[in-house]
Amino acid sequence: MKKLLDIAAKASDQAEVFSIRNDSSSLEMRNGKPSDMSASIQSGYALRILKDGRIGTAYTKNLLNREELVSNALDSLKGRVEAGFSFPGPSEIPESWLPDESVSCMGFHDLHSRSRAVLDYLSRKIDGQIDVNSGRGVQDMSIMNTSGLDVSRKSSFMYIFTSLLFPNTETAIRKLYQSRKAADFPVEELDALADLYASGLPEVSIPTGRMKVVFTPDTMYTILWRLSQAASGKSFYNSVSPLQNRRGEKVLSEKFTLYGDPTDPLEVDQHFFDDEGVPARKHTIFDKGVFGNLILNLDYASKLGEEPTGTGYRGGMWGGETVALAPAPSLSCSRIAPGNVSFEDMIRSIDRGVVVFGVLGAHSGNILNGDFSVGLDPGFYVENGEIKGRVRDGMVSGNVYDVLNNIESVENRLHVSYAGGMYPSILLDDVSVAAK
Repeated sequence: MKKLLDIAAKASDQAEVFSIRNDSSSLEMRNGKPSDMSASIQSGYALRILKDGRIGTAYTKNLLNREELVSNALDSLKGRVEAGFSFPGPSEIPESWLPDESVSCMGFHDLHSRSRAVLDYLSRKIDGQIDVNSGRGVQDMSIMNTSGLDVSRKSSFMYIFTSLLFPNTETAIRKLYQSRKAADFPVEELDALADLYASGLPEVSIPTGRMKVVFTPDTMYTILWRLSQAASGKSFYNSVSPLQNRRGEKVLSEKFTLYGDPTDPLEVDQHFFDDEGVPARKHTIFDKGVFGNLILNLDYASKLGEEPTGTGYRGGMWGGETVALAPAPSLSCSRIAPGNVSFEDMIRSIDRGVVVFGVLGAHSGNILNGDFSVGLDPGFYVENGEIKGRVRDGMVSGNVYDVLNNIESVENRLHVSYAGGMYPSILLDDVSVAAK
């Protein structure tokens, strides 16, 4: 990396080298039998250069030809993409924890053993198809630039993801468990999942109308996708955000607080700098309903005349090669602050409503404006505080700025979402529910 940086420095005003290496393996078991397994080691290098107020980029899977990589970055300057920012210099960044050896050493036998334990436990509780995916990964990431920054972080994780499929469908309720070190799926979480599955076995028809709706952690991305787009520096720079000119204003219920905190010791992916080397910290977007901060990377912070917020990350909702993606405004390790009501009490408080455990069509509607219209996959119908069964066909729709001003209660604990982040369930009132 240092040699590449030296070559790039001679041809530009500033340069940055980003490298990443992922070592991962996974095992899929469908209906009790292994259906797929994979193992991979992937690495790559991304180069960004600044010259005459413009930015050039290039990436490669190896460093066999550093001069060609620099040449490609110089060629990309012809795109005349303006860059008013500078790469950050060194700062006091805490040492990241080292990968746990118990994860680094996990093989397919270990993954199979933990998956089989989940299958055996759940098969004694339910009579239905059980799918279990498990995996482990170790990541090593480094950033160097000509401003003197030289940082790196290493991490490890393992996960077990189980799905309980309802009869003759691909609809399921699911639960993710993840850890920094090798561990087994907590049985209390499996017990709760099995109980919910039993509650959803009967199929029921529901009336169309406005009623209470619970968004569970795994469906929270439907709401947060819209809020994060509106709070993005890109949307503000392009003057298309519905939150434009509303900073410091209460726009949501006081029961709603949204933040990201990569430094949280409980975070599996705990880290102390973003993918541009800017120090990461707790970053609150909505504080008790008040809109406070934007999500910024170096580029949009410069364009808006603000300080970067340590929220510039390579990646995206649709995946892709990390080194091929430019750092963009993104809230990492997102959280919704918990409330003071248990999930069980939340259900008991519902006179008539649905609980959303999965959605279809989260991409539909005007995302930036906050509109959503999603199918229930699955949704459970609740009447007089009791789950009556699984909704046969249903849909919920609305606007996040409307529904998040009608929050009845927020669950008192956080759950890991398989869509990323940790969230409580949220009970909303007066939401449009449609049924066939």
